[in-house]
Amino acid sequence: MSWAELRAELSRCEDYRTLRALCQRARALPEPEGGVPVRFALLGDASTDLLVEPLAFALRAAGLRPEVHAAPYGRVVPEMLDPASGTSAFEPDVALALLVPGKLPGRPDAQVDAAGADALAKEVCEAIFAPCKELHERCGTEVVLNTLPPLPHRPWGNLGARLPEDDGNFVRRVNVALGDTAPPYVHLHDVAALAERRGLDRWHDPRLWYQAKQAIAPNCVPEYVRDAAAFVAALLGRTRKCLVVDLDDTLWGGIVGEVGVEGLELGEGTARGEAFKDLQLYLKRLAARGILLAVCSKNEEAAALAPLAEHPETVLRREDFVAFHANWQPKSDNLRAIAAELDLGLDAFVFLDDNPAEREEVRLALPAVAVPEPTDDPASFIEALERGRFFEAARVTAEDRRRGEMYRGRVEAQKLEASCTDLGEYLRSLAMEAVVRPFEPVSFERVTQLINKTNQLNLTTTRVTQAEIERMAADPERVTLSARLADRFGDHGLVAACFGRAEGDALDIEGWVMSCRVLGRGLSRAILNELARAAADRGLAEIRGTFAPSGRNEPAREHYAKLGFAQAAESNGATTWSLALESFEPLDHAIRVDTP
Repeated sequence: MSWAELRAELSRCEDYRTLRALCQRARALPEPEGGVPVRFALLGDASTDLLVEPLAFALRAAGLRPEVHAAPYGRVVPEMLDPASGTSAFEPDVALALLVPGKLPGRPDAQVDAAGADALAKEVCEAIFAPCKELHERCGTEVVLNTLPPLPHRPWGNLGARLPEDDGNFVRRVNVALGDTAPPYVHLHDVAALAERRGLDRWHDPRLWYQAKQAIAPNCVPEYVRDAAAFVAALLGRTRKCLVVDLDDTLWGGIVGEVGVEGLELGEGTARGEAFKDLQLYLKRLAARGILLAVCSKNEEAAALAPLAEHPETVLRREDFVAFHANWQPKSDNLRAIAAELDLGLDAFVFLDDNPAEREEVRLALPAVAVPEPTDDPASFIEALERGRFFEAARVTAEDRRRGEMYRGRVEAQKLEASCTDLGEYLRSLAMEAVVRPFEPVSFERVTQLINKTNQLNLTTTRVTQAEIERMAADPERVTLSARLADRFGDHGLVAACFGRAEGDALDIEGWVMSCRVLGRGLSRAILNELARAAADRGLAEIRGTFAPSGRNEPAREHYAKLGFAQAAESNGATTWSLALESFEPLDHAIRVDTP
């Protein structure tokens, strides 16, 4: 069994016995290629014995290469606070703490009013966050806490929903306060939503709680580990970026080339029509948070475009899609073309199609593309997407929300490039402007995200936490640069980051990433000019850099050579490069650069 098959089995797994069998099969396989290393700690106010191996398996299936530390039962706070604890000694990149409502550090009394209950909920959250802060500051750990599932008993019955003193009511207030007040290094895994989805009677088994302090019933463990692993993977940049959809019987009911726009099922009036419209609304929300949408349909282009322009119930329009391929080629060929057009790896894509034969063709031809498996009922399409956890996100930045707009601008720039006969003429016509700055608080979150999500032009595929970015910015021995780029087609946002350390008489570049949206624009030349200036201001004699191949960053292989560096050494496929500053002349480019 391959990892692709194991991932598919895990996505469908509904019982603990099957999950254990999948874990056993995974032990016989080598680590998945391209996995992001992560030191992962698991802590719990409940027993975590049933979770350790399944979580490690799910993390591997999600594209990570975990080293796992399980803390002793019931020691969440001591493990975080004690510098000599096993968790502190492990120095985790990510720590997941399993909280249970029965262990909250505070309860409302019988005289409390609504304002008092809200204030107490915030105090409880502060008490929960305090040890997280200690672990974060000591080890740079990103902490994942769960929201609290509902309590299994309701002594006040339905009246409790109106009583601030009711424990269940208070748990809901704490969950809201956790989301409202969590610091940037604390992330919330919404276990309350999972428990509600499954049903509390299935999620929580009182007998197992009293006998073994198991907070999650065994047959709900598969859903818990899938969800938790997807969220941890999102923290480290392993999130799909583009959803490619079919049209006929996927976005609407019927084949437009046969029944025309007027004959399609879409919108109010039929169950199927409402399901298709809800799917379009769902996709619109995905696009609003930064997921790219594209079309891959076997159709005549004019017929395929007509419903998006003419149907009165359509939610999506042509401009909502960053790529539109409607023809009679194999869908795997069109997906390759879309990947090339957007300059994204195939592992950034999810493909949704109602036709099982088309899904299988893509699955076999392009195993890196995620292919959810809905039923033939359009009511199942959203569920199939959600079940795969393809688009989990630890945070959403302003650049994320504008990603579709940025890619559409990129397409317009490509059209301009095709019409120009001279590269210099094309670059000058873009009227590019860049803002290059050291890492600063306003950009910490986006810099972290960019470094963790960028695979193609990432010289070392270094992954970082926001805490590490903050420490770099404050370290006088470091040089850090981030770059924003805009052109006449729009603002691309923060698209490049570079950081290095002064060692002896050289500046050693530890990481350099650039968004694929701006490759070939000359921005790397502008950044090198600023690096050289910063190094010279420190009295350094050279800049050194390393290219470490990852299997996904081949576009970066010639990065240093193109900038005039000389290769200094090669070892195990990695190359080191050097640039002498004594003879360096600033490189030409067509960008107006704003620097401090």
